[in-house]
Amino acid sequence: MSGFSTLVTVVALGGAVLLFVAGVGHAARPHRVRALLARQALLPSVVRIWTGRLLGATEVGVAVVVLGVVLLVPHLSTVGYALLAVTYAVLAGYAEVLRRRRPGTPCGCLAGGRSTGLPVVIRALIFAAAATTAAATAAAVAGLVGTAAEGGAVIRPGLELWLAAAVTAAAGWLVPELVSGGAVADSSGTGTSTSAR
Repeated sequence: MSGFSTLVTVVALGGAVLLFVAGVGHAARPHRVRALLARQALLPSVVRIWTGRLLGATEVGVAVVVLGVVLLVPHLSTVGYALLAVTYAVLAGYAEVLRRRRPGTPCGCLAGGRSTGLPVVIRALIFAAAATTAAATAAAVAGLVGTAAEGGAVIRPGLELWLAAAVTAAAGWLVPELVSGGAVADSSGTGTSTSAR
């Protein structure tokens, strides 16, 4: 892999790992997800109920499919990365609508109470762009190599890439928290400073 394709693969895999972590958190606390969706007030109540129940399972499912395809069926990596790109594009769109319509309300992306800010939207867009580019790269590599077995040898990430993806996932989790300056949403949905903590 070239340096650029390695980088986008690392970022895309980091996004999949982060999506898995978020999904596990949401699946473990569906009542919290439903309460947060009610507070955001962007979705109709019927949709909120089902979203609260299915969000965590969907996030975990997408992440497992993406990571499983990349590991076990690398010649189909294009499909996995494309699914990840669509997922993060939807999450970015929702976060942007939330940021504009309900400023100061937390997105609950990673079970945090931080206000939804531009860093959250940018994080999702970066993962969507990386996954889109990784899908295009995987398609090009698979097309150039010719056989699935050889394509898998080229596309399958090694231990170094998985470690870099884990670091990318951790950075994806932390950077919006650090950039936000500690703004935590209060019960009214407006941001308050956490400097007194």
